[in-house]
Amino acid sequence: MKLATRTALIYTTFTAIILLLFASVVILVSKKNQKDEFFDRLGYKLTWRAEFYFDAHVQEDVIRFLHVRNQQVLNEADVSIYNSTHQLIFSDLQKPINIPWVWERLKHSEKVKWTSEDWQYMAVSYWHKNQKYYIFGRAKDVTGSFYMNRLQDNVVLIYIASLVVIFCISFLFSNYTLKPLKEIINQIRDISEHRLHHRLNIPKAKDELYELTETFNSTFNRLEKSFNTHKSFVTTISHEFRTPLSALIAELQLAKELNVSIDDYKNSIDNALDDAQKATQLSSALLDLARASYDVSQISFVSLRIDEVLMEAKLSIFSKNPEYQVKINFDFETNSDDSVNLDFVGNPYLLMIAFTNLMENACKYSTDKSCEVLFQVTDNFFLFKFIDHGFGIPEEDQKKIFDLFYRGTNKDQNKGNGIGLSIVNQIVNLHQGELKLISEVGVGSTFELKFRKDFNNPN
Repeated sequence: MKLATRTALIYTTFTAIILLLFASVVILVSKKNQKDEFFDRLGYKLTWRAEFYFDAHVQEDVIRFLHVRNQQVLNEADVSIYNSTHQLIFSDLQKPINIPWVWERLKHSEKVKWTSEDWQYMAVSYWHKNQKYYIFGRAKDVTGSFYMNRLQDNVVLIYIASLVVIFCISFLFSNYTLKPLKEIINQIRDISEHRLHHRLNIPKAKDELYELTETFNSTFNRLEKSFNTHKSFVTTISHEFRTPLSALIAELQLAKELNVSIDDYKNSIDNALDDAQKATQLSSALLDLARASYDVSQISFVSLRIDEVLMEAKLSIFSKNPEYQVKINFDFETNSDDSVNLDFVGNPYLLMIAFTNLMENACKYSTDKSCEVLFQVTDNFFLFKFIDHGFGIPEEDQKKIFDLFYRGTNKDQNKGNGIGLSIVNQIVNLHQGELKLISEVGVGSTFELKFRKDFNNPN
């Protein structure tokens, strides 16, 4: 069932319930008013008949004659009159109105009203010349019942017609309200993997549809970026892996066909190991990049000492490259009188990768294979500066230095695959930090890394 139809049915159902309650109240109130009004008229009729009988002294035969004649034209009331001892002294009926339980009620009340079948009854006490009499009367409210039945029929017809009109109006209104949503659906259908650059038209009114459109466009932006990154990632991986693997295969084939001495075989094995090592390093870097590219909800964040992660990264550099030199300087600028708090919420594995890559890059591009790390702690931030005294990075390369697989103009001076800084940038973004590069050609480069101390687990 379409949303417009379902909305119209729900709205009509609730409206039908409200109208039904309203119509029921109207009918009940009308019936009560009609009944009360008829009892008032019946009471007047009984009083008039009593005065006609007692005060006018009209003969009983004449009274009965007038009563019978009036019944042919009007809805005349049937009356029975009793004296104080409950003896019948006059009646319009062959079988007088005499109900035992009414006498008990008349002892405590001057007037008793009740209804039986289609008749409405009333019994009243009447005083004449200091003597008490009881007058019983009954009548049918034929006219009132007729108009009440007609009112009920009209209410039912109006109720049904109103529901039909309300459903049609609500259906049209639902279609009008959902029309922008249908346009959004049609626009989304036009977006495919080959047309991810298309975006939804943003409405002018800043309502829920505006927010929905903005959300969709933001989602498509992320999808397009992810899709393009994935496509570039796959293309580059296939190219990057092809180089060391092709070299490894070529080296092994040459060794098989051309090598004749043990030294030749050793040289071929060394070359093959070097190519295999390049493939291993590339695969490790790609694995780290994949982990750093996870959604933040899939990464575990724990409480840690950030200085300990930094020292572990330094030890990792020494274990892999003993010739590298890393010097860490601490500078605590906090105004607190207590001991410096170095606790941080983050992922220790990813933070260690980021620190290691920055240290390794600094040592790799420094003429003396050294890296100076300045670790500053303020009241609100952890600030790291990874400083090298190497070749520096040209200004045109600085804008793209964090792009995946990008290598600058100095790429021939050191081996690399252009993944490390992209991984660092991803990790810093996951921890809601800031990464900035300051570099001058011929002087060196400084990577500044800043984390907020109040960063909490984003999961």
